[in-house]
Amino acid sequence: MSASVPIDAGVSGASLPVRGQGGRAAATAVALHGGQLLIVTVVVVLLTFLMVRVAPGDAVDAISGTHGTDATRAALRAELHLDDSLPRQFAAYVSGLARGDLGRSLVQQGRSVDAIIGARLPVTLAVIVGTIVLGCLIAIPLGLLAALAPWRATDVTVRTTLSLLLACPPFFLGLLLILGPALALGWLPAGGWPGTWPQNLRFVVLPSLALAGYLVPQVARAVRQAALDATREQWYDAALARGLSGPTLALRHVLTNSLLPVVTLVGLNIGALIAGAVVVEAVFGLPGIGQELLAAINQRDYPLIQGIVLVTALIVVLSNLLADIAYRLIDPRTRR
Repeated sequence: MSASVPIDAGVSGASLPVRGQGGRAAATAVALHGGQLLIVTVVVVLLTFLMVRVAPGDAVDAISGTHGTDATRAALRAELHLDDSLPRQFAAYVSGLARGDLGRSLVQQGRSVDAIIGARLPVTLAVIVGTIVLGCLIAIPLGLLAALAPWRATDVTVRTTLSLLLACPPFFLGLLLILGPALALGWLPAGGWPGTWPQNLRFVVLPSLALAGYLVPQVARAVRQAALDATREQWYDAALARGLSGPTLALRHVLTNSLLPVVTLVGLNIGALIAGAVVVEAVFGLPGIGQELLAAINQRDYPLIQGIVLVTALIVVLSNLLADIAYRLIDPRTRR
């Protein structure tokens, strides 16, 4: 057998980029995403500002309640600039953002929005990071296992399980985890948040598993398809002809080529994971950013709503940027 086909070539015939081209391509990608980040930030600020003000009901009535005095209502209107025109209200809001000031909560005794988000966001981020880690640890082996035995009993079983898991909403899976591992078996706590590390680790496992039910089927299917494509390449047949065993070839070469779509999938699903975390936090009683946002919406806490939406939108855009950069660093074909 000729040795002209390299085993480590991820795709047959793929050529490496000329020195200097990769750096320019990466810089161009960063510049494009930086422009997107700026545009998205402006759009989010504008839309959030408008949505919370055109929503039905009076924010002053929602905040002050039925026992609010006329003086209290007038003070709230002055603080919110509600008697000003919309352009002047927007200008005051943007002026605060330019100074790094997200404002102060109108309900929580004047606490700064920065402090509230800083206290709640780590809980949500812990659940999301746990979801990504546990989801990939479960999905990647399942996808690789299914690809190595296509259309056999193992593959059919894995794909059926993934379909059932995808049809199971996170809140239902969370309830099953509470009833099973938490209450019946006593392995992990059913909810709550101690607020200190490493004690928090035990409380983040079940919420992360519940949310991972959304991520696992997507990642496993992508890994399966990428692994199947890799096994059809010329370098794979050449490696088998040279005597490499199936498990060694799968772990050293097929798995490496199958990880590329995982980077993209995880980056593109950060927004969906943040949305799913809102439900999971409610099921497990976690003091995350999702529950804080729901409370702020019910109480018409304008500054807090705007701050949370802006921060989460920036997290989504930044995660997409990092995923794109990581993909370009991993796969040299994208830098040509």
